[in-house]
Amino acid sequence: MNKMRRPKVIHALTDLEAFLNPGSVAIIGASERPGSWGSFIMGGLLSLDFSGNIYPVNARADQVYGIPAFRDIRKINEPIDLAVCAIPAQFVADTINACGQKGVKGITIITAGFAETSEHGRQKQASLTLLARSLGMRLLGPNVSGTFNLHADFNASSIPAHNLIATPIAAVCQGGYAFYDILSSGWALGLGVGKFIHTGNECDLTVTDFLQLFGQDPEVNAIVMYLETVRDGKRFMEIAREVTKTKPVVVYKAGRTADSARAARSHTDALAGEWEIYKGMLQQVGAVIAPSMELLLPTGHALIERPPMKSNRIGIITVGGSWGVALTDCITEAGLSVPEFSQKLQKKLQSLGMPARASIKNPVDFGASGQFLATDFLTALGRAILASGEVDALILHGIGRPGMHSKDTTEEWKIFLEIEKQQINDMCALEKEFSIPVLIGSHYNPWQSQAISDLNKQGVRIYSRLHEMAGLLSSMYAYGATRSE
Repeated sequence: MNKMRRPKVIHALTDLEAFLNPGSVAIIGASERPGSWGSFIMGGLLSLDFSGNIYPVNARADQVYGIPAFRDIRKINEPIDLAVCAIPAQFVADTINACGQKGVKGITIITAGFAETSEHGRQKQASLTLLARSLGMRLLGPNVSGTFNLHADFNASSIPAHNLIATPIAAVCQGGYAFYDILSSGWALGLGVGKFIHTGNECDLTVTDFLQLFGQDPEVNAIVMYLETVRDGKRFMEIAREVTKTKPVVVYKAGRTADSARAARSHTDALAGEWEIYKGMLQQVGAVIAPSMELLLPTGHALIERPPMKSNRIGIITVGGSWGVALTDCITEAGLSVPEFSQKLQKKLQSLGMPARASIKNPVDFGASGQFLATDFLTALGRAILASGEVDALILHGIGRPGMHSKDTTEEWKIFLEIEKQQINDMCALEKEFSIPVLIGSHYNPWQSQAISDLNKQGVRIYSRLHEMAGLLSSMYAYGATRSE
């Protein structure tokens, strides 16, 4: 692989570090009240072994979750890098002023009730921006759900640490609850995000600022973004064009219809804009457009974990004919091809001992034959297809058996378990040998199959939805096309 070039510095970034790698954090509005954001943020910080100092600020409490609390941030004797503000909207301006007097570097404003509500709310938000700038501070938000950096054991979000998986992926989102869906879509595949920023209403810092930050971050290999709008289009394009030279940027653009654009305006004051304009802009700068929000995180991981696709020809191996038909539909609808294998390749596959009722034209269908369980045979089949030069990616679908978590698991199922693990490991080895993506699919999920659960924990991705595999391959092909230009 060619050594990646580091993007040029377009703006100074030192003032953003406080939001992801602070040495000290004050939680203004810290609380033990269940369901409060002050409790959520405290819980997130305490769920990891954060090495920095945590200072709860609460006007009526002496301590919060066993940590001494302060009535006012100005009463804290030590310097504060980051303040997380989780208090009613009417108190936010005074809090910003107090943070400025304290010398705080950045403020994350969890509080909602500003530009997303009304014209009066927009005016209140604009005044916060002016106040912070006059004090030399940066603002994240308002109306955000937090940030985290698992590489620094820092979690100022409402997401418990046991639901987080540290990876070299960074996420930048304009919708906080959208991120929960993005995360959950990756859990079944063992996927996660190492660094997360929710930008909310973007009264000061925007998605563009953090795209630039993560573009220069050596701990980040790919960036995924949930966008509803871009407030600084020219600068976004300039930075995105630089970042995509060194690492994948995957974007799901929400607000693509008139109704969803209206919905975006109502929750983050985002002007969603014309989808076709955004689509052209993203393609022009080399970003990959995720086909769905659920595929945003899997796509980011696939682009850094799997070999690049050279063209759009897909081979399919299944244990059932209906899967092959449905997969072919999904793949062709995603803009890819399922070409019929050449006579030479078909003869090669037949010579390996394919069952008499099997189809070998592509898709290759075993017809529910027990031959599918013959590990050496399946590996030889995959090797022949990959070595033929007739495919740019291969899907193996049908792995997995149910009931593996039962206490009454039989010896027969235990044998199946080991067979499946060996088959999957062998196919992964073929991917590395030929530098051609091999996607493995199952009609079961990790909660139904012990083999899938075990392998996901080892970083092996087993996909349970046909359209998911088709969408991933489509994105991988699009990314490969931009690399070859």
